[in-house]
Amino acid sequence: MVLKVESKELDEFCTQLFRALDGLGLLPLRLGAKPNEYEKHPRLLFGSIQRYNDVEAGFREWESRILRDATYRKEKHYLDLEMLRQWMTQSGALFTSKANMQHLRTSLYARVFQYLYPRRVLANAFCEKHKGNLDAIEPEFLEKALPETIEADIKKLRDAYNDEWDTIVVDTRASLVANAAYYRKVLQGKESTTLPQEEVERAEEAERLEEEEVS
Repeated sequence: MVLKVESKELDEFCTQLFRALDGLGLLPLRLGAKPNEYEKHPRLLFGSIQRYNDVEAGFREWESRILRDATYRKEKHYLDLEMLRQWMTQSGALFTSKANMQHLRTSLYARVFQYLYPRRVLANAFCEKHKGNLDAIEPEFLEKALPETIEADIKKLRDAYNDEWDTIVVDTRASLVANAAYYRKVLQGKESTTLPQEEVERAEEAERLEEEEVS
């Protein structure tokens, strides 16, 4: 018997999870990072839930750990975590399903990469356009210039993610400001914005395997 995977609910969960982790500075800024750097903190959450066999207890242990690791700890980040906790506890059965948890584990890399890809590509394209201008990542400049000054460069990206584009732009602006030290290096040419081909191929293969599992 084929066990049902609740893909829609898992998609919603992953979006909330990745946004919370990214806000805390716990997801890679470089798209060429190793797979374990993408997967580390989500896998810790899954492991905690499995260990306690309880969503609330598992979440609380995981929350305590990631807050020790977090790069940023502001009031809005705590709110993101609390919203994630409430969503998970209200959807507890989702995380006691072996089919759902197995699917999350096998699709995790592709899911994190797909979440980060448009946000990091947008940030990198913006920095490439404004290379040398360290004021480009100031909030006031970003509000006026991202994405307006690079519309032609990111048209294909925008078309591909049209349904969630406004959210991607907001997330990218926030990331550029929060990670100003890193993006200043990008603006100075000290960090590469080129995505390694093997990373693209790895993500495409993970996405293909995920689609096969669901079908």
